[in-house]
Amino acid sequence: MNLRDKKLWIFDVDNTLIHDVEHPTPFADALKLWNALTEKNYELAILTNVGRLSSRQVNQAISKAGFMIQTERVFTAGSATAAYIYNRNPNARCFVISEGGAQEDFVARGLNVTNNPPIDYVAVGADRGMTYQELNFATKMVKEGASLLCISGSKDYPGVYLGLDDIFIGELSIVYAIEHATGSKSVVVGKPLPEIFTETVKVLGHQASDAVIIGDNPQSDIAGGNAAGMTTILVQRDPNDIVSFESGDLDTTPIITVQLLDELISKI
Repeated sequence: MNLRDKKLWIFDVDNTLIHDVEHPTPFADALKLWNALTEKNYELAILTNVGRLSSRQVNQAISKAGFMIQTERVFTAGSATAAYIYNRNPNARCFVISEGGAQEDFVARGLNVTNNPPIDYVAVGADRGMTYQELNFATKMVKEGASLLCISGSKDYPGVYLGLDDIFIGELSIVYAIEHATGSKSVVVGKPLPEIFTETVKVLGHQASDAVIIGDNPQSDIAGGNAAGMTTILVQRDPNDIVSFESGDLDTTPIITVQLLDELISKI
């Protein structure tokens, strides 16, 4: 495996570059690799399963940590979900549960985000301020025929909200409630869905065989990257900080495993 031949390096964010978007402390080994890749003019991009923040907001978090990149090269689960809908129905009426980030990505894509029926798509992201009325409306719209999308697929995640540093219910847990109430099945848009990886690479003008994906999570970063035909690199972070995802039958074995990301500098 000759990493020098790879043109596009895509990074996960939480527990890979920084602790997480609400604790944007950089990992020193990640910053060393990032800077080395930048100096050698490799193309860099971000692909994160965070959906409650927009691409702009994620970029603000990683930029504060020293990872400088254009917002146009930051891809979130929210922006991926917006693209998923737009590619199927650019005039779709969308009801979005999220803390604001997904709505921003939907509007940026040109989608109609509304709180009134009729609704074509109900898209659910993590939302620690979600009301009963929002959950009930989403359920009614799905019962009336709206497609149900899950923005990313975490059952829970660590974060800070209203000063409380804790583990919070994720988007998948909210979607489970809607599925149970309606009998409908959601589509999860985010890693490890291989199309997310493939589309990101394509948008940036490359082929999967030219791209590297680096992450901490075998069930999301590695499983999706392998399925898309990318070179997958797993960095071994604290296992207690790895968010659980469902990867089904996808291959979760990385092509390369490192203890620290700066081990890769000698290979580029």
